Amino acid sequence: MKKFLIIVGVAFIFLTGCATKEYVKEQTDPINQKLDRIEKQLENMTKDISSLKSDIKAVSSNVESVNLTAKEALKKSEEAVRESKAAVIQAQDAARKAQAAAETSKKAFELQQKK
Repeated sequence: MKKFLIIVGVAFIFLTGCATKEYVKEQTDPINQKLDRIEKQLENMTKDISSLKSDIKAVSSNVESVNLTAKEALKKSEEAVRESKAAVIQAQDAARKAQAAAETSKKAFELQQKK
């Protein structure tokens, strides 16, 4: 009798405890479908990231170009400032000489008038 109960118990476990292929398929299909959707999303995100990396490289290149242009413009403006300062000094010197010449001319004119 004990042997019979053990055999029936083991048979019961095997018959009820084992899942059928169809049951497993029913349980795993939604998971597989979700995994497929996630894989497609991941693939799309990977493509988007690659595209963004390319865009970033292009923007970086443009920034470097603008930076170079700005540096060149700064050098030119600094040179122009130096040249304008030199011109101001020359103009001030010329104004002083003109003032001195005007004073000399005025004195000469006054002396001429007295004679």
